[in-house]
Formats: sequence, structure tokens, C-alpha cells
Amino acid sequence: MPVLQAPPRIEPQGLAGRRAVAAANARWFRALAWRALRDGHPNGALRAANARAAAWIVIRQAQRDALVRHMARAALGTPLPPRQADACSPAA
Repeated sequence: MPVLQAPPRIEPQGLAGRRAVAAANARWFRALAWRALRDGHPNGALRAANARAAAWIVIRQAQRDALVRHMARAALGTPLPPRQADACSPAA
């Protein structure tokens, strides 16, 4: 992708949107780590390790946000929305 061309912005709509954004960010950092190891510039291993650490931070933050959201819903007494698989499954 050219440097000056920005990808379309992902708007986090609900839990699925936030998960998609976190997954996209983690994939980007992992790809950055892969390029850092192979580009031949100095400190490639260090830059790759930093990019992998950033990917883990993104994933952990998304998990933490989901946990806080779940606890807040439980504290407020609002029911959790049905899961997509549960909403589409046939009645037994």
C-alpha cells in the first residue's frame, strides 16, 4: 500500500467492531515485525520484538475492555445481547 494512501477507517460499532479493530491492529504490528526482521536495517530484531510486544498489548487491552464491559453490564443489571451463534441456531 502506498504511504500516502490511507485505508478506509474502521468505525468500532459494538463489541464486534472493537474486536475487528483490535485484530486489524495486531495483524498490522505482526506484519511490521516480519518486515523489521527482513528489511536489513540496523536493530531489526529489536524493532521486531517491539512490534510483537505492541501486538500483544493491543490484544490484552481488547480483552481487558471486554471484561470491563461485561462487569459493567452485570453491575447495571442489563442483560447481555444474544450471541450471533445463539440467535441463529435452530430451536431444539
